[in-house]
Amino acid sequence: MNNQSERPGYGFQLAQGCTSLAESWTAERNSSHNHFMLGQITEWFYGDLAGIRPDPDAPGFARVLIFPTPVAGLDWVRASHESPRGLIRSEWRRENGRFILELLVPPNTQARVRVPHDRGAAVTESNAPAGNQPGIVFERGEPTVDTYSVSSGKYRFETLLSL
Repeated sequence: MNNQSERPGYGFQLAQGCTSLAESWTAERNSSHNHFMLGQITEWFYGDLAGIRPDPDAPGFARVLIFPTPVAGLDWVRASHESPRGLIRSEWRRENGRFILELLVPPNTQARVRVPHDRGAAVTESNAPAGNQPGIVFERGEPTVDTYSVSSGKYRFETLLSL
């Protein structure tokens, strides 16, 4: 919905001549064209694409969730958030069928990280099996996503991912 020019979508509103958000996805001429409804695309950028989310069970960013969501049509995403504990950064890209996720977790912070992958694909961190690396604990494996707990530091996860 965020990268299409058909209805519904932000691109459709732009194609209809809107310079701010319209009241409805149809961008009808008789409705408001300066409306904040549907205006939370930044939530999608940070919370879904980059996957940076506060953990409701650990207030004050004692633990952060990094749950990136790669989508068709995007080859990379880079986002950061200045938390009370320091800079959190999530960057991912797709290169030749591989998914590369680079993270920065600030001092005195833990992160729960979900790494999406093709069914059965191995996940590495700094070119070694992710679950065997210092500061990383394998939490859970599912058919197309593995979840890890990591301590503060820089990480580079890599796996196979087709979209």
